[in-house]
Amino acid sequence: MIRRLAASILSLSLLSSAAIAQDFAQPPAPRGAVADMADVEYMPARMHAPSRALLIRALAKRRAQNLARFHAYRTAGKFPHDFIAQTTLNVWRDPEGHLCAAATIIDKDDPALVRQVADEQNYVKLGEVQSGALLDWIMTSGFTQVEVSTIQEPFMGPREPIRRDNSWRIAEDARLKRKYARIEAMLRANTDDALAQAADRLAGNPELAWQLVGELTNS
Repeated sequence: MIRRLAASILSLSLLSSAAIAQDFAQPPAPRGAVADMADVEYMPARMHAPSRALLIRALAKRRAQNLARFHAYRTAGKFPHDFIAQTTLNVWRDPEGHLCAAATIIDKDDPALVRQVADEQNYVKLGEVQSGALLDWIMTSGFTQVEVSTIQEPFMGPREPIRRDNSWRIAEDARLKRKYARIEAMLRANTDDALAQAADRLAGNPELAWQLVGELTNS
């Protein structure tokens, strides 16, 4: 009895060894093939971001484009207004159809997005955006999010109920012209540090980073 049991155990051991050997002899599965769906979570497809130098070059080109747009907006002097007395608001688009500085810059790339924001989030604060198409634009703009928030200067409403004269608008436009001139000078002075920060942040989203690099390479 003991001899038969020992023989059975030996036979099972030989069969198991043969099966393992056969598995090792099989050709490897094609790249990307998954033997069992349960294994998917253990096989993450990690995409590496472009090099930091390449990201900085791409972002520098975008920054130059957007700085030129901001300069044109500032010098044109057609600004929106906050028509609500005693308030200071980030107005994306005012009742007369004028866009804020940030919205004007983004409109050159994505007018549909600008219209959507005006319709759904007209008092949005870009410094507080954490996801979605607006954040994607910010991350590929060549600016840091702090800089974009600074460009989106809040507007001061009239200090009293609106009267027939436009004195409050004239004063507000003059304030904005001075403020925007200081902001533009600051943006130009901070270019190197800002590009380094923007590149480091964009590297955390490789898909978006490659999209930016591809668009600028083909343009």
